[in-house]
Amino acid sequence: MAGENLRGAAAGGSLTRTGYSFDTIAMSTGLGGELEEILRERIDRAPDAYRNAPIVLDISGVKDLSAIDYEALTARCRAHRLFLIGLSGAVTEDRARALTDRGIPVVNSSRYARVREENLTPKVITKTLEVKVPVEVRVPVEVPVPAKVAVQEPMIVLKRNVRSGEIIKAPGNSVAVFGSVANGARIIASHNVMIFGDLMGEVYAGSPRSADDPGQPEAFIFTEGAFKPTFVAIAGNYQTADDMERDPLSGPVQGHERDLVVSLSGKALRYSPAKDFSRLTKLGSGAAQDPV
Repeated sequence: MAGENLRGAAAGGSLTRTGYSFDTIAMSTGLGGELEEILRERIDRAPDAYRNAPIVLDISGVKDLSAIDYEALTARCRAHRLFLIGLSGAVTEDRARALTDRGIPVVNSSRYARVREENLTPKVITKTLEVKVPVEVRVPVEVPVPAKVAVQEPMIVLKRNVRSGEIIKAPGNSVAVFGSVANGARIIASHNVMIFGDLMGEVYAGSPRSADDPGQPEAFIFTEGAFKPTFVAIAGNYQTADDMERDPLSGPVQGHERDLVVSLSGKALRYSPAKDFSRLTKLGSGAAQDPV
C-alpha cells in the first residue's frame, strides 16, 4: 500500500506508508492451542525459512474475539522464533474497536482495509419521483397511485485530469474522463468508466447502488493510456495492485498496455485489448440507446 511520505520538519525524520508484505496464518478459533498446532505442522518443518520472521494472524474467521489472548499468542510465536506484529481481518469498525480497545494492533491487509472502508461508506439511495395517476372506475373516484420513476442523470464527462484525493461518483450512470486519473484518485460509477488517458488510481465500475443491489456485471472499464491502477472493481469483484502483479493475466499489461478493457467473466476480472472487445462499438451510438 503506497502512501505519502510525512516528514518531520524539526526532527528531520520521516513516517512512511510502505508496501511491506508479511506471512499470514489464518485462524478459526483464535485460541493458543490452534496456533500451536499450526506452528508445529507448518513452521517447525522449515525453521530456517521462517526464523525471526514477522507474522500476521488472520482472524476474519474467528467469531468470538473476546476469546483471543494476544499475549499468549505472542509468546507462542516467539517460542517458534517468530515475531507476531498484529491481527488482520477486522472488516468492521466494531470488530476493529474490540481489538484496539484491548491494546491489540490491527494490521489489515489491503484487501481487508478496502472492505472495512466500504463498510464505512454511506449507501447510495436511488433518486425517485412520486407521481399520482388518476384511475377511472365505475364510481367516479380519483385514486392516487404512487409510482416510482427512476431519474436518469446525464453521463459525467470530465475534460481534465482527476487529481490525487479526488472522488468522482456517478450513482446512476457512467463516467468519461478526457485526461488521466492520478494515484490516490477514485472513480465510482454504477455503469461504465472510460478514461482517455493514464489510469494510476482506483476505479469502481458497475458499483452496487444499495445493499440489495448486486451491481452491473456487464459494466466495463476502458483505458486509452498506461494501465497501472491501485485498485479496479466491477460489480463488487475486485483486484488490488498486489493482486494484479501476481495474476498471470493482468500482470503483463500493467504499466504499458494501451486501449485496454477490463470486464467481468463470471467472478473474475478479464483484461482484453479494446479491438477484441465488441461492446466498445456502443461508445458512439449505444450511449443514446442503453443506460451507460
